[in-house]
Amino acid sequence: MINKQNRLTRRQFVKNSMLASASVMTALSMKDQVLFAQQGQAVPVPKSSPASKDTLPMGKIGDVEFSRLMLGSNVLPNGFCHARDLRYVNDLARRYNTPEKMLETLAIAEAHGINCVNVSVSCHQIPIIRRYKNECGGKIKWMAVLEVPDPANPNEFIEQNIDGADAAYIQGGIAERLLTPDKVGYLGKMVDLIKLRGIPAGIAGHSLRVVEECEKAKFNVDFYVKTLHTSNYFSFQRPVDKGKPYGDHDNMWCTDANEVIEFMKNVGKPWIAYKVLAAGAIPPAQGFQHAFNNGADFILVGMFDWQIAEDVKITSEALSNVKRTRPWRA
Repeated sequence: MINKQNRLTRRQFVKNSMLASASVMTALSMKDQVLFAQQGQAVPVPKSSPASKDTLPMGKIGDVEFSRLMLGSNVLPNGFCHARDLRYVNDLARRYNTPEKMLETLAIAEAHGINCVNVSVSCHQIPIIRRYKNECGGKIKWMAVLEVPDPANPNEFIEQNIDGADAAYIQGGIAERLLTPDKVGYLGKMVDLIKLRGIPAGIAGHSLRVVEECEKAKFNVDFYVKTLHTSNYFSFQRPVDKGKPYGDHDNMWCTDANEVIEFMKNVGKPWIAYKVLAAGAIPPAQGFQHAFNNGADFILVGMFDWQIAEDVKITSEALSNVKRTRPWRA
């Protein structure tokens, strides 16, 4: 436990974290190799050498600079990981991500050039970020995810939950529930309230309709957070399942990828793509390249500490080989 008498500096955290992660090697199980073979995919070669922080490019949303790879909120105490019907995974993640492990993971992310973490304001994640900054000297930026559809006092809600944040956006499920004629205007109101605090404001969605309606209403949005992934993975919904909610399989998050790609070509705001690995079903090399090639300006990825070095390296390689039709918007 960290206290004033035994306070770890950021440098000590980074040193200890890098030593701990250096011994971890990425390996594919036989089951993984069989799945790749069944889908006609080449089995990716595991790599473990960390990338320099200088190799991770940045982009700007408004006046704020963010790394093109952002850290998802599953490293923090939200108590939930998307794992389909594998019920033990959430408990396993909670037991692994102890408070000290969370601080260590944030330090590893910063050491590898990731300068932003997603923070859910309804899952008690803000205190761990503040602890990391105050006790460990961390400099990582954080993006607040607002998950309350209609707080009684919007001004007070915004003030309490984005204090210290570098950007904020309305969570996708909430935005989708507000897409009715009598409620959609509330999305624009929340965006305006966030911007009054001097930080970029965004809106997220699993459904393309969120972006379409916001663009139609000309809300003063600074960025969008929209799902994007391929359908080339084993547990993608089969044709008989089409039309069911995405949550039925808990790893199908972008049912309209081609439409999303085409629509976003003409959207002049930065786009943070999330669920690019379909909750872990798609290899990072494939998912990252697909997202950047098809218009994403940033990718938001859930990572454990031992995945960070490799994911940073894959991101750098994807950006070096990117082939886009959508201009960079950030």
